[in-house]
Amino acid sequence: RESSDDNKWFSNFSKFFEGIIERRKSRVRDWYEQNTAKFPQDNSDVVNGKYVMEQEISKLTLLWTLCGSICHQCSLKCVKSRDHKEDHECLTDHKCHFPCHFVEAHNGNLIPECSHKAGHEGKHVCDKISHSCGEPCILIDKRNCQKVCSKEIGHNDGEHLCQSRNHYCGEDCSLSKHITKGDYHCPNKCIRPYEEEHDLHRCENIGCPIQCPIPNCKERCQSNDHFHAFSDLQQVNHFCGNEHQCRELCEDDGICQIVTEPKKQEETYKGLVKGTSFAFTKYIQLSERLKCNKKIPPNEFKHTGKHTHKENGFHYCDARCQFCKYYCTLEYKHAQNHDTRHGNMTQTEFTGEDTEFEYLGYKLRVGDQGTFVLCNLFCKELGRHRHIDYCQNEEICKNENQNIQHINGKFSPNPDRPKDFISHKLYWERTGFKDPYSVQEQQEFTKCDYECPDEKHHKSVPPTKSFCESQLFHTLLNPKLKPDNGYVSLDGHHFNCENPSAAFHIIFVLDRSKSMRNQDKKPISSYPIYNDLIKKHNNRIGAVYQAVYYFMETRINSVRTNQNQMLLAMRDNTSLILFDKEVIVPFENRDLTDLKVLLDIMLKQNVRGGTNYELAIQKAGSLIETHFDPTKVNIIIFLSDGECVVPTKQLRSICEQNKEKRSPLYLYTVLFGSDTHSDSLEEMAKIAQSYHLTNTSSDILQCQFTHAINEIKLIDHFNEIAESLRKHNPALLKKV
Repeated sequence: RESSDDNKWFSNFSKFFEGIIERRKSRVRDWYEQNTAKFPQDNSDVVNGKYVMEQEISKLTLLWTLCGSICHQCSLKCVKSRDHKEDHECLTDHKCHFPCHFVEAHNGNLIPECSHKAGHEGKHVCDKISHSCGEPCILIDKRNCQKVCSKEIGHNDGEHLCQSRNHYCGEDCSLSKHITKGDYHCPNKCIRPYEEEHDLHRCENIGCPIQCPIPNCKERCQSNDHFHAFSDLQQVNHFCGNEHQCRELCEDDGICQIVTEPKKQEETYKGLVKGTSFAFTKYIQLSERLKCNKKIPPNEFKHTGKHTHKENGFHYCDARCQFCKYYCTLEYKHAQNHDTRHGNMTQTEFTGEDTEFEYLGYKLRVGDQGTFVLCNLFCKELGRHRHIDYCQNEEICKNENQNIQHINGKFSPNPDRPKDFISHKLYWERTGFKDPYSVQEQQEFTKCDYECPDEKHHKSVPPTKSFCESQLFHTLLNPKLKPDNGYVSLDGHHFNCENPSAAFHIIFVLDRSKSMRNQDKKPISSYPIYNDLIKKHNNRIGAVYQAVYYFMETRINSVRTNQNQMLLAMRDNTSLILFDKEVIVPFENRDLTDLKVLLDIMLKQNVRGGTNYELAIQKAGSLIETHFDPTKVNIIIFLSDGECVVPTKQLRSICEQNKEKRSPLYLYTVLFGSDTHSDSLEEMAKIAQSYHLTNTSSDILQCQFTHAINEIKLIDHFNEIAESLRKHNPALLKKV
């Protein structure tokens, strides 16, 4: 190269690269066209893909476009990429390799090479023999100077000049100090003749070198004016003159693209219960807002109209399931309910009547996340069930409603916010999404979730469940009804199976304070143990002892005609608590096989002073805890003259503990005395009943206050009691 015409060499070298790049560009465009031919050409992915391809082609072309400016060390052309930032470089040794022009002066010897820099002007001169003056050129500090005088030896015209025809100014191009968008600085030197007066230093480049202001465009300004940036116009735009693809996001309503087949991702869930950790598959719905497919006209920053990935194109609905956050996969502004594939319930957390519970074989706790549960499988795992949701209108839901039942207690999370049990149907109606379960499953979910408690259903292999035949949240039935099939439980549910009988732990809590010595109520002569009582207890406490004995005797006598029920009655246990300012327990958790023994123990206890309901009810709770049996119903019969404050805290604690164990407490409070002092006993019954569902039938077992022992209906009910237990399924509640 250093011994040839550099202009011709550079032109050929540039054409070589251009040919290779054009061949590559043609192949890439052909490949893209062939592989997208089967898709609509206005498809957003096709349009954007083509734009990205053209940007990459533009970058490739720019990378292999040679600079062509003068090398900073010689006069050959720079062969670096056009947009390089370093000094111009010809990538040679910068020496001229042409032979010395003065051949005859070397007398037939080997002709040495020129000693000038490569690409110099004028004759090639070696430094082996003096062929010219050789004194320093008077313009030695100017660019393109060959440094030494090329005139004849001994010339006397007074000026030493080299053979360069042009000595350039050499100052930095004026554009080097002009800051533009992109902070472009021209790196070249002024090539105007040094003797020419000029204020604007112009380099060898032609055309405006500033990059097009459209983002991602790599082309240079279309102007041929190198100093286009110095235009008198108030604002100078350096457009490349080409059409550009808009890169803004689509502004149309809805979602541009949803991948309907979710992406799978394996994760591990660590629960709140120590040791609970398991792997699960997380399904992720991929969605995106696509880029605008419109073209920006040449010399404009924006196209007309709003951004859209496709004019009047399909957009998905932007509604999202509140539990899994999946977008609806129907068209935007569709008329029917939303619909989607559904995924993991990432926006939910567990709640329920039990603080800890088991789900899918894992031990969980209220507050655990529903991340591992799928919207369209959760209800299926539960079978018949009810959901829990925050109460939206307490007055409305307290009225009869087949889809809602207000919860009187407090459930975590957010225990202070009222909550409701709601049906599966209402649960999905509130989401606005189509119920993802089959018609058969939806019909099953409309039915009551109470189960018959008979152990035979659970002991069979495989276990068989007997559910209430009525609809969920139905009006409770009268237990005295005799259906054609099955039975009606005491709490008002119809089961299509044989009627089981339940055993009880009956705790008598009796007031033996000083006021119980009053004789306004006495033992009744026509009832049992009258003669035994009047000897020492011909007063209120004697009447109470007689009622207790009669209660136990009647419980046994009422089932003597049925051998199986007799065995169940023998499973009953009873405890006796006597209280004044202190409490004693004469007997606890005793069966009913020998009433005489229990009577003798009871008759030894006399009246004392003081009254303390708190100690009495607390002791009853302690006995339930000590002798807890999940197969027995706990009954407290609390008798007093009512002269004490309500033990609210202690009573609620006992009720909550029993409810957590799925064995709700039944409390009967009985007044012996005037109605003036009945408020506290009435309030106690109301507190205990608040932990039960509301029952409208007087025949149904429920907590209640009565004025006299002979008004209690417990004895009439014991033959039919079959306490209906409901499985406490966990529910998923939307996070707030």
